[in-house]
Amino acid sequence: MKIIRNLFRWIVGATFLFSGFVKVIDPLGYGYKIADYLEAMNLSAIDGAALPLAIALSVLELVIGFSLFFNQLPKLGALGALLMMVFFTPLTLWLAIANPVSDCGCFGDALVITNWQTFFKNLVLLAMAILLFWQRKKLKTTYHTGIQWVIMFVVGFASLGLGLYCLKTLPIIDFRPYHIGANIAEGMVVPEDAPKPVVESYFVYEKGGKQQEFTIDNLPDSTWKFVDAKHNVIDPGYVPPIHDFTMTKPFAGGSSVQVDVYGIELVYKNEDGEQMYADVTSVPDASWKYDHYMCDDCESDIDVAKIRIIYNDAEGKPVVLGVDEAPEELEFADAEYVDESGPDDIAPSVLADERYSFLMISLRLEDMETEHLAEFDSIAHFAADNNMGFYCMTSSNEAEITNFINEYNPKYKFYNTDPITLKTIVRSNPGLLLIRKGTVLGKWHDGNLPKVETLKNDLTGSSMTYQHNQRDRLLYIVWILSTLLVMALIRIVYNWLLKNRYINDKNDLL
Repeated sequence: MKIIRNLFRWIVGATFLFSGFVKVIDPLGYGYKIADYLEAMNLSAIDGAALPLAIALSVLELVIGFSLFFNQLPKLGALGALLMMVFFTPLTLWLAIANPVSDCGCFGDALVITNWQTFFKNLVLLAMAILLFWQRKKLKTTYHTGIQWVIMFVVGFASLGLGLYCLKTLPIIDFRPYHIGANIAEGMVVPEDAPKPVVESYFVYEKGGKQQEFTIDNLPDSTWKFVDAKHNVIDPGYVPPIHDFTMTKPFAGGSSVQVDVYGIELVYKNEDGEQMYADVTSVPDASWKYDHYMCDDCESDIDVAKIRIIYNDAEGKPVVLGVDEAPEELEFADAEYVDESGPDDIAPSVLADERYSFLMISLRLEDMETEHLAEFDSIAHFAADNNMGFYCMTSSNEAEITNFINEYNPKYKFYNTDPITLKTIVRSNPGLLLIRKGTVLGKWHDGNLPKVETLKNDLTGSSMTYQHNQRDRLLYIVWILSTLLVMALIRIVYNWLLKNRYINDKNDLL
């Protein structure tokens, strides 16, 4: 039983240590996941508590894991592990059944497993935690209880300090697909031999007031009327690490040019050369062909091919036509001018650009920290003066972008990107990336942006990447060594007190 106790203690302790560490170095990412849980539970009103809760839970996991793995206050560690598993095991069962989120986030971005895998993993850990709690009185340790408390407080404060540091900078280890050195374009590639998605489709038809589902292989005859289609994803197949990286122009309603389409006079001709004057509300039948337009109030030439006229058919369904298409028996409803000039998504050209480009990332402009906006402006000016790109990617709509421009007068352009993608790219609002030909060369929190003088001196990606990674690795090593050094010093002091009989060698076991 002693061997089983120690084995379970090491397994549970190591699992909690790993789980707590990968989340404490990315507290904002874990906070996003908890916010998803709260939204799925209809508790969005308290999602402001997601980040503090994320930090507290990740630190608690680290402390419990340290307690069990290194046998410090093991009775409390066993109790903490049991309580955590009693709470999270039913929660992960609900996640597996309801599937409100695809990934529980229990190992952050370091190890992504399905909800059912998470539940079965928790069942095993729960069984181990129950045995450890049952055998807790036999978990002996050589340290004095007071010394163990000191060690655990040191571990707790060190873990909290590490989490706050990563919150104010960036995760010291980046497990996401946008880490330094990653190529964004390559991350979107689907291999030719990759597993294809498996989708099960059902088609709903109606006949005689009765609806029935059919598969693609046994569709009914023409006497049945199609009603709806249902598609169940059995297997999503291969999903590339990066699949929603887009940069689209944030034009409301798809139009960047405001044109009064009702003030345009349309001229049509028939086969006899006769002319007819009309507007968007009175397009003639097919015997008349569009010839040209006249507009006294238009500030510049317009492209009539971009005029969209919306009609309603006999059943009230919308039909969209151009000025050169006869409406026949359709009823006019509305008209608009849609400017589709230029590519909708400039991401491919940005990722293929051989120049250096800066990507300013802001999840929502209205929630963005504005303390360091002047530094972003300086980098944007530097980029413009040195033939580099500078783009702001955000999920804010056109109205919010307009408000931001009116208030801060930035000199860079804005592009819309999926909010989940923005959360994944950088854990900061705002944050900054340096890329070249799609490869991430640098990554910064808004609190530690590079100085323009540094960019002038050396903008080689290898140098910046090296310095960035060196800092993170150094901090990681310092955190581990400092914790171990404190433990060693505590042990030395304890032995000295024991030797000089200031304390006895009895453990005040809890």
